[in-house]
Amino acid sequence: MDLITLDFETYYDKDYSLRKMTTEAYVRDPRFEVIGVAVRLNNGETEWASGTHDQIKKYLETFNWGKAMVLCHNTMFDGAILNWCFDICPRMYTDTLCIARALHGTEASASLSALSERYDIGVKGTEVLDALGKRRGDFGPEELSAYGDYCINDVILTYKLFSIMARKFPKSELRLIDLTLRMFTEPTLALDGSLLTSHLDDIKERKDKLLVDAGVPDKTELMSNPKFAELLKGFGVEPPMKISPTTDKETFAFAKSDEGFKALLNHENEKVQSLVAARLGTKSTLEETRTQRFIDIAGRGLLPVPVRYYAAHTGRWGGDDKINLQNLPSRGPNGKILCSAHRTMGR
Repeated sequence: MDLITLDFETYYDKDYSLRKMTTEAYVRDPRFEVIGVAVRLNNGETEWASGTHDQIKKYLETFNWGKAMVLCHNTMFDGAILNWCFDICPRMYTDTLCIARALHGTEASASLSALSERYDIGVKGTEVLDALGKRRGDFGPEELSAYGDYCINDVILTYKLFSIMARKFPKSELRLIDLTLRMFTEPTLALDGSLLTSHLDDIKERKDKLLVDAGVPDKTELMSNPKFAELLKGFGVEPPMKISPTTDKETFAFAKSDEGFKALLNHENEKVQSLVAARLGTKSTLEETRTQRFIDIAGRGLLPVPVRYYAAHTGRWGGDDKINLQNLPSRGPNGKILCSAHRTMGR
């Protein structure tokens, strides 16, 4: 099986970037554009290709993906582009980011820059910072060439990392990484947008009713710390406390920045969620936010399943891309199934 190491460079700006958007939303956004891609077949020379979508697609189709394992650093991103934009499904996926989390733990930085320094294999460039707000047509020949060299260097670093880290890495774990990534890069779940919209309306109605049932017809009453504390106690919740930096005495931890208070937004009791959301002045409870996110995804396509490999020191999976399907209830309050699954032809 061939090893194809690759890295895509894409358009981004101050409002449209992976820092502000999920991977799914970013790649499927109308503003998305591939500026170029660097590809290395096995241990050969790394090539840089830039052009129109059709030109890059034609270039990528010169490789035999059906007999190749694709290697990237953060394959969830590059693999999604490969599949969603160019309809390419390799035989296998692997990822130096995933491997690094397993080898070095979740507290150590797994960035390409940090790992390159850790293994003393080279230095990651910074040319990507100069690409802010620039589409492919905005690059001059020398600028595009320099950007290509930057991308090529990333591929070389990724290949070197894999050559080192994969030596004693269990093959069974490589298969697990492939399955984990494939759930995202090759989605098969279809969300029912109309049913989700109806569910969101029900959530909002239920939240308003819960506030009334809790004896809080006027949200302004929630601004009194003692009254709010009594409301929480009425639902069996001990109000979070902290030491005041001004008085050095214990006081209620009801500020927006207090972690114990924010954690109540995820409380198992919906009444507690609603009370805290109202107190914080937020518009959404956890279920509202999650349902709206699914509605947005439904409008863009099938549901990619983002599961983070080795998300904790125990090796368990975790949620990713602002979704955790491991914690998703299987049915709505009325027993309705909120998503349906089908497998696309030929997959």
